[in-house]
This record gives sequence, C-alpha cells and structure tokens, in this order.
Amino acid sequence: MRRVTVLLAALLLCTPSLVAHAQDAVTIGFDEAGFPGLHSQWPTEIVPGAQGGALRTDGFTTWWEQPLQLEGSRFVGASLWAALESYPSDREVPAREATPASFLNQADGKRGFDLYIDTYGRWGLRLATSRGMETLAAPARFPVYQWTKIGFSADPATGTIALFQDGKVVSTGRFKAGAAWLPAQAPLKLARSWRDAKMGEARVNLLNGAFDDLTVSQDVGRADALQARDAEPAASISQSLATPASRFAADPLRPRFHAIPPANWTNEPHGLVLVNGRYHLFYQRTPNGPFKTQMHWGHMSSPDLVNWTHQRDALFPTLQTDTVGFDMKGIWSGDVIVSGGQALAYYTSVNHGGVFNPGVSVAVSNDPKLQHWEKRGPILDTAQVRDFRDPYLWKEDGAWNMIIGAAYEGHGGLDYYRCEDGDGPTCWKHRDRFAATPFQAMDEPGSTIWEMPVFEALGDRRVLVANPIGGRISKYGLAATRAVYWVGEWAHGAFTPDASAPQPLDVIPGHLSPAVARRPDGVLVGIGIVDERRSPQAQIDAGWAHTFSLPREWFLTSGGHALGQRPIEGLKTLRADAVGAAQSSLVVRGERLLGDFGRQAELQARFVAGARAPYGVVIGASPDGQEQTQILYDPATREIVVDKSRSTLSMSGEGPEVLRGKLDTQAFGEPLAWRVFVDGSVVDVFLGNGAAFSFRIYPSRADASLIGLAAQDIVTVESATMWRLKAAKVDYDLD
Repeated sequence: MRRVTVLLAALLLCTPSLVAHAQDAVTIGFDEAGFPGLHSQWPTEIVPGAQGGALRTDGFTTWWEQPLQLEGSRFVGASLWAALESYPSDREVPAREATPASFLNQADGKRGFDLYIDTYGRWGLRLATSRGMETLAAPARFPVYQWTKIGFSADPATGTIALFQDGKVVSTGRFKAGAAWLPAQAPLKLARSWRDAKMGEARVNLLNGAFDDLTVSQDVGRADALQARDAEPAASISQSLATPASRFAADPLRPRFHAIPPANWTNEPHGLVLVNGRYHLFYQRTPNGPFKTQMHWGHMSSPDLVNWTHQRDALFPTLQTDTVGFDMKGIWSGDVIVSGGQALAYYTSVNHGGVFNPGVSVAVSNDPKLQHWEKRGPILDTAQVRDFRDPYLWKEDGAWNMIIGAAYEGHGGLDYYRCEDGDGPTCWKHRDRFAATPFQAMDEPGSTIWEMPVFEALGDRRVLVANPIGGRISKYGLAATRAVYWVGEWAHGAFTPDASAPQPLDVIPGHLSPAVARRPDGVLVGIGIVDERRSPQAQIDAGWAHTFSLPREWFLTSGGHALGQRPIEGLKTLRADAVGAAQSSLVVRGERLLGDFGRQAELQARFVAGARAPYGVVIGASPDGQEQTQILYDPATREIVVDKSRSTLSMSGEGPEVLRGKLDTQAFGEPLAWRVFVDGSVVDVFLGNGAAFSFRIYPSRADASLIGLAAQDIVTVESATMWRLKAAKVDYDLD
C-alpha cells in the first residue's frame, strides 16, 4: 500500500487536523476507499501509481487538503511523484496575468510554500521568508505524460534552498542573512493552488494527473531521502493517466459506441488522416474540465473508425519567450497531411496581439504513432482578409492547395493559397480567387465568417463544405449554426458551384464541422461534432461536454448534384446479437412501442409508400410516455420534425423543443427506409438514399429507453428490426 506521508519532527494527528505537537508520523493511504480531506466530484479514484496506488485528479473538481501547522525556524522539505496529463488550464489571459496551479502548497499568498506550475509548464518554488519572497524557477518546462519526482528543501540553519527533480537539484537559492521561512495559517493542499482562477463558477487551474508518495517533513535528516529518486515508476503512464472507467460508468447519457474524448471538453474534430493503416483523429480539447479555454489538439486513433485508442494530446499552447508565444492563447482547428514521409499539422494559432494573431502555424511529426510533434512556427497571417481560421489542404497536379475559413467585409468566405514547389513554410503563395462565384453570393445571409472548410473530389465532381457562423447565425437563433455544402466543378484553379446558394449537410441542425479521410477503397468518410444542448452547469455536473458523430460515408446522389451520407458498414460489428429482434407487416396508428433495447440501440424500419400523415419513430420513451422523443416525416410539407417537447423532465435542456427541416426528396427519395442509432444522449438518423442528421436528447428517467414506431394516421410498416449495441472498444496509448 502506498501512502501520502506527512513527517514532522513534532507532530500529532488531531482528526481531521495535523498539528505540530509530538514525536509521531501520520500516513493517509492512497489505496484506501476513503481518503480524508479529498474534494472531488467523483468517488475516490485510485489508479496504478509510481510505487503502488496513486490518486487520480480530474483537473477541475479534485484536490486534497488537510490542516497543518509548521515551524518557521526549522528545516522544511517536501517531495511527491506527479504524472500530468496536461498543464493546468487558465483564463485566456497574457502570460504575465496567468494564475498558476500548484502541485503542493501550504500558502496564502504572503506566507508559506508553493510548488507551483502554470498553464505553459513553467514550474518552481515560492517560499515566504522574513526577508521577502524567494522564488526558484525550474530551468525546463515540466514533462507531461511521465512520472516525475519533484520537491524542495529549505534550511534556515544553513541558509540553503533547493528545488529538485528526479534526484537532481535543478535550482538553488539562499536565505537572506538572519531570515526564517514563514509558514502560513493555511491547510496543506495537493493539486489545488492557494488562489483560484475561475471562469464563471468553474475552477480552471486545478491539476489533471496522478499523484503518489507525498512527503512533508521538518526533519533535516530526511533531506537526502526527499531528494532521492530511489526507484523507477511501477506503472505505465497509460495505466496511471487513463480516465478511470468508474468515473462515467453510471452516466446513462454518455455515449458508449461513438468516438468521444476520455473526459472534459471537446469541440470540432479535424485532421482525420490515414497513416500506416490506422486512422488518426485530432480534435479541439480542454483536458482540464468541461469548459472552453486554452485549446489543445486532442488525439485518438482507430483501425476501423469504430474502436478507438486515446493518445497523448498532440499540441498545446507554449511560450517562445518569458511572455510571448505564437499559439499561447490556443491551438485551434486545422488539418494534417502526410508528405515526404512525415506528417505535417497546419493549425490556427492564436495569441494576444501583434503579428500572426491569428495565424496558420505548422508542426511536424516523424513518429509512426503521431504522438510527438515539433512546432515550426507560424507561416501565414490575415493580411488578405479580416479574420481567418481552420486551414484545409489537398494535393493536386503535384501542388498543395490550402483554403482557410475567412471573414470579409460583411460576409464569410475562404482565403486561398497554393504551394507549387514543396512543403516548406515559405512556399505558400496567395491566390486571389478560389471560387468562380463571389463568396457573398454563396454565403448564408448574415454570417460573418466561415469555419472548418472541406474540399474533396467525389467521382469527377467536387464538394465544398463550410460552416458559416456569426452575425444572425447562432446555435439557437432563427438561422441555426450548421454545416452547408456546394457541389460543382474544379477547373483552371477555380471552383464553380452548380448553384450559388448552399445546401444543408444535415436535414436538422445538430451535427457540424465534419473532418474527412479517404479509406483505402477510395470512399470518403466524415466525422463531425454533435454539440451539447444542455446547460453549462449540466455539462460541469456531467464532467464532459460534446461528442462526435458516427462515421458517415459520403457519396453523390441526384445525378451528382447532392451529397448523400450513410453509416459505415463497420458499425454492424457493434450488434450484440447476430439476428435482431424483427417484426414485419405492422399496421401503426399512434404509437407502437417495440421494446426496451437499452440506451445503446439500433432500429431499422421500412415503411410502405402512400402514407398521407406524419410517420416515423419514437425513441427514449418511458413506459407511460411521460418522456419520449418523436422523429416524424410529414409527407404534406416534406418536413422532418423532431419533437423533443417530452424528451426530458430535467430542467437543464436548452434550445428549441421542436426541430424542423425540409427533406430534399428529389435528391434522397421518399424516406421509406429508416436507420436510427441511439447512444446515451446522441441520436444519428439516416433516411432514404442519403439524408442524415444527428441531435441530442437527455432523458432523465431510468426507464426511458423504449423505442418504437409512430404515425398520426394509419401507416403500414413492411419490417422493423432492433438490436442492442455493444460499447466500442476503448484503449489508451500514452506511453
């Protein structure tokens, strides 16, 4: 059993306080089910550690503290093992205004000691003395994704102060003559600073990691033992930093077979790329909590787009000087290409003003697993447009092309560059025209900028996808944020769309910003975000926010003029039974529940043509109908209607209760064939020949898991088949 140990020359345990008084030692075991002094949203999370069990913290609710009194005239020292998944978050402020987190402190800002670390990995010791505050800064950024033993010692008798890491002294200082150190009248805290940085009610500067073998001592005879790294870590980083499965095991709303980050905040997926037979998906991430700040590039990979392995964050904000970094405010979306035997990540880098804010920056990886990246710096700025973000690249006729979502005066569009002579950072030349049709004519009325563009060939035609936002377009406004597309021709370096007005990628808003990759068979596959439709507080209470869509195959319909989407075949491997529960020749009027297939289910239904009134399916239904969601097609108006007015009894839902969208029956046909996936709170629907949409529901009742058919008049159902679906396999490869 590994223990947190507090060793004082004079110590008495007065539960729950630690008070200097007697010759004694106090231990608190990490392997115990209860952990006195622990603050956490979750039951105590004990993971394999450096020497045994370790305390896993989540980055926004977890810390440990105990009252502790120390004597300022005597030696003081501390050490601990720490493994960080990420640097602490912070408010997006300039470096000089950062609020550091803390590995360990007994401090109040004016007195005590603080083993601190900030959002850029700068760490060290602050020690209050009677002659002023002494600061020892470590010379190198703290390593993430590895077990590291750190600590300090301070001895007024000899006048020495030392900061150490993995058995070596990395920084030293001295007390001013006659000075003593000044203990604080504050508790000893692990993984929480003496000063919080907050966004709303959320603490953002806690630590996301694992901690083992904490020692605090006033026995000068233990100075060498505090410093020594006398053993190698017993556990792998993948074992120690995997999000414990128990954290979300009881959450019925968390998806089980959709791609989803291990915890906390995610945003758009991007940079989907196939390398050596494995798909790599990068995505926007705050690793320290379900709130958006200091964006990272998260990273997961898959052999089949169904089962996923979580990998190290690929990119995160850094500084190049003490105060300036070209991506210090966040690593926003971009794209990954493979060229010349290496992977190149082109991303939107954001700082706090000056040149290249925002900019397009480049990082390079020669790692077969794409785990390790070297930043090369910014290459483009917004010289040609008012604002831009989210580069997308493709190669054609031996040259690389890049489009970037852009803002012009009064409308959105694209900024276009071409690289004729290689992949180097100096090769990009601006082109004045990407589309033959003016962007203002192509734009959704009232938008201010386009995000997350995609441009790909489907057969001998081209598809452009973008996400207009801003202005009159908002998540819950009359003009909803959504992905749109154009189909057209590419010739002589210009795209000519069939029509200037865009078409919606999905029938109903809820899924947007897809990333795409081509399978070995040439089929284009997209994965987007299905964003939250519940309150920020509900997201914090859940411990995670947003998820990704099921992977969708893209193809052209309607004579090559419309983009169709269908689920990939590999999703059939999730079916728990080889043969589903099937019914046929059903006559439905009103609702006809088909059974309880759990929170992870698939329904396939085929309706008989000729219905004159709305028909469709009901999901997330309780036996008494108090909670349920209906998805209907109205033949009279050719609308899809998602009725969420009884979707949940919870008060945390947001957005419209009824969603409507026109179905292009000329492109996709009458929706007689339905395929519906339910996975906790996310629903993916595929209709007819290529219509698709995804949305969120949040049933509150434990029994709201029935699915069935619905019709406002008589409709005949040729067949209906239901399956329980298994959770996808999830692994970690962080070493």
